Amino acid sequence: MPAFPRLPKPIPLIAGLVVTRIIGWGSTFYALSVLARDIQRDLSLDVAFVFGGITLLLLLLLTGAALAPAVGRHLDRAGTRGAMGCGALACALGLVLLGLAQGPVSYLAAWVVIGVGHALSLANVGGVTVAQMMGPRARRVIGLMMLATGLSSALFWPLTAWLVAQGGWRTTCLIFAALQIVIVLPIYLAVPRKLASGVAVPAGAPAAERDEGRLPPAHRRAAFWLVAVVFSASGLVSWGLPLHLIDLLRDAGIGPTEAVGIAALSGPATLLARLVDATLGDRLPVEWTALAGLVLGPLACLVLVLAPGTALAATVFVVSFSAAMGVISVARATLPLVLFGRDGFGGLMGRLTVPQNLAFAAAPLLFAAMIAQFGRDLALIGAAAIQLVAVVAMVALLRLLARGRDLSRS
Repeated sequence: MPAFPRLPKPIPLIAGLVVTRIIGWGSTFYALSVLARDIQRDLSLDVAFVFGGITLLLLLLLTGAALAPAVGRHLDRAGTRGAMGCGALACALGLVLLGLAQGPVSYLAAWVVIGVGHALSLANVGGVTVAQMMGPRARRVIGLMMLATGLSSALFWPLTAWLVAQGGWRTTCLIFAALQIVIVLPIYLAVPRKLASGVAVPAGAPAAERDEGRLPPAHRRAAFWLVAVVFSASGLVSWGLPLHLIDLLRDAGIGPTEAVGIAALSGPATLLARLVDATLGDRLPVEWTALAGLVLGPLACLVLVLAPGTALAATVFVVSFSAAMGVISVARATLPLVLFGRDGFGGLMGRLTVPQNLAFAAAPLLFAAMIAQFGRDLALIGAAAIQLVAVVAMVALLRLLARGRDLSRS
């Protein structure tokens, strides 16, 4: 086994990176759920315009997709410290602009700046940092980071509501901007400047020393596209369907109060699935846990089609679907590392981000249109069909891995 250099005290820094992700997502993406009504009232905007769909998701995700390849290549060359520091500053600036917004143009401009900050400091950058620090131990650490990141909404929804009650939404945005400068930026600056080059090895070194992953060179291109299909197709569903969970349950005959209670199980189910994966991940190949999640997703969707109107079926649907999405979200961050290794990992994740973020951005509009045009059952069947595309691509990837193992033995 090759020796992977590590920071003298990696655990405190990783804990710090968890804090930055909680603040980063909580103060922007999740906080808007609380801020939206006040912003809509003060800026005289339609609440749908304020709350995402065509604006927030497209701006955040498409901005990230446009920047991701260039950012990824930079991370491989220079490490993540500089990019994340600039990302914290961009998020702070965007939150200041949001707090000062006077109309639709300045409001959208603020989210563009925040989108740049996300691309530089959040998205896949945390995973790249952990990969550069932890080597073969990165999968479990990334899984635990994502588990903790799931607490963003639970922490920032009540915090945002309290801050708004004390000083209004504009003051809340400025406080969140200060958190980026006072807490997030110093943690990013604690990452060693030359972390990437500190773990690099010569280009001519054997593959085992260079950590090029489990794929032979001849199969890497095909594997890249299969991984892109797997996570873009599954992401299309995981970013689109959950926004309509409560309406889907109500359309299936569940009462309004009961539908909200059942839909609330989504968060605990996702966190539990991530916890199991993070705890047992070293014992289970990530490609097989990913396949299990990909198979469970469409089966969950069909439960609500075949047995509508019962609380049991609705609960099985929500818990199974959310658990599947939790497993897949961890695999999205860890499977590329296992397959392709740490060499060029930042650039690889940057290229994978483009099709994934395009799918994420299209998902809310696609499922809103599917439900409006075709109804609940056909929308759920469509979601299952999209996920089956991911299953087929994953099976093809497993066969490619098997051929690679046979090739290495011969």
